[in-house]
Amino acid sequence: MNWDIVKGVLILLVAVSALGIAFVLMSASGPDKAGCIARALKSGIPVGNIERVCRLLDK
Repeated sequence: MNWDIVKGVLILLVAVSALGIAFVLMSASGPDKAGCIARALKSGIPVGNIERVCRLLDK
């Protein structure tokens, strides 16, 4: 197995995760929305209903 490829993939995953976390923290009420999504998934709410439950759409 080529360990350079594995290291490259891990570095890429860490970079994408860090970028996603930065966007969540910089957005308006991002941590609150992320917490709501995590609680909804943990409690078994279907993924299709999370937008309504957490009020993710700005209408």
